[in-house]
Amino acid sequence: MSISMNPMRRKYLYRLFVIGFLVSIFLLASPALAGLKVINAKFAGTASPGDTITFTMTVSTSSSDPPTNVNADVTGFGQAPDKSYSVLSPADDTSPYSARTYITLSASTLLINPGESKDVTATITIPKNAGAGGRYAFIYFHTTPAGAGTTGVVTAILVPVMITLSGPGATQAGTITDINVGDIVAGQPITITTSLKNTGNLHYYDTVNTVKVTDSGGNTVVSESTTPSPFAIIPGNTVNYVVNLNQAIPLGTYTVTSSISLSDGTVLDTQTTPLSVQNNYVAPPKEVTVKVSPGSPAVLASSDGTVTVNFPAGSVLSDVDVTVGPFDATQLPPPPAGATTGTTCFRIDGLSGYLGKDATISVKYSSTDLNAAGGDASKLVLARYDQTNGAWTLLNTDVNAPAMTLTATTNQFSTWAVMASSGTGQASKPWFSLPGISLDPIVIFAALGILVVLVGRRIGRKN
Repeated sequence: MSISMNPMRRKYLYRLFVIGFLVSIFLLASPALAGLKVINAKFAGTASPGDTITFTMTVSTSSSDPPTNVNADVTGFGQAPDKSYSVLSPADDTSPYSARTYITLSASTLLINPGESKDVTATITIPKNAGAGGRYAFIYFHTTPAGAGTTGVVTAILVPVMITLSGPGATQAGTITDINVGDIVAGQPITITTSLKNTGNLHYYDTVNTVKVTDSGGNTVVSESTTPSPFAIIPGNTVNYVVNLNQAIPLGTYTVTSSISLSDGTVLDTQTTPLSVQNNYVAPPKEVTVKVSPGSPAVLASSDGTVTVNFPAGSVLSDVDVTVGPFDATQLPPPPAGATTGTTCFRIDGLSGYLGKDATISVKYSSTDLNAAGGDASKLVLARYDQTNGAWTLLNTDVNAPAMTLTATTNQFSTWAVMASSGTGQASKPWFSLPGISLDPIVIFAALGILVVLVGRRIGRKN
């Protein structure tokens, strides 16, 4: 049986469809839990062996959250080479600087109702024979995993406990265990990675790594420093400092001197390693930013002329600053099967979604890129890394061998690389997109499914 609708009803249902579509996307994309909150989420203080200390934390969730089960555990204080913190299980917490066994909690399981907060008190009992230096642990608050199947969502907060034992014997010391010089590739920064082990018995903040390159006559060719590290370096841990050298260095043999110091200028350690530049080294281009506006075309070009992007009028909905800059080739995700990464890579930032109109990107490839293709320029393609699905997209690419340029059109930007491939992949564009807006197809189809039901019920009532 067919259903006929008058124009007013069709107009009404059309409006209902549009409004419901947008509302459904918003609701489906909203997180189930706004998040766990802990007030007084750090303890850092001085105490003497034999002391007992208490401090209270207040745990809550948002008033819009459902009733939430929260667990509280005392764990070891772990630290990764990138300086970030992590929890350690009792089996892995073997450091002599652990405070895990010093701490007991007033509650290990909490039920937090909407708009409710509850207190958890930590009691720290320091042994009389604790010794000197620092002692470390985490109080780990985490929700019960939410979600079906093999994947659950956990909200967690780490409360660091950092105790400095009073009295003599506290030492802040560090030893550089390794200096690694990355590959020297034209157009890419030279990465110097320095590994430091905290060989003292107390943590320290705001460490700075300074790297100097000097020639055979002792003259400084380039000098770079890191910003002060916001992480505490915990005794017994080895962490890495990364300095990128972005200055042209002539052919020759040099000495790299790496020093790591505290915020007051005290040098923890200094070590050297040789650096040999055997081919002409060209420094990576500097960042360039251009404003792209809806009503006019724009051109973004890298400082060395390697990358040019032409944005047509109407490619964005509002003014946006777009930046092109270098990218460390050693940090590129692995290429897809059947492809080989060249040395030309870069990043374009500022656009998180899809363009309203495709932009044209042109890239000058290098002789090293051509070598990756076995000398066959027709195998070279432009590749874009898609953050949403964690995969490379090989674009249909026009090759101009005499000019050594690659050209493609794209509606997205992120990390880019020149690759050699026996075949190319067409960049995909969603069937529904707006300038600067990216929508998950799963969310879209789920929303449409709900709307089909709603519209069907509405029609049924009218007939």
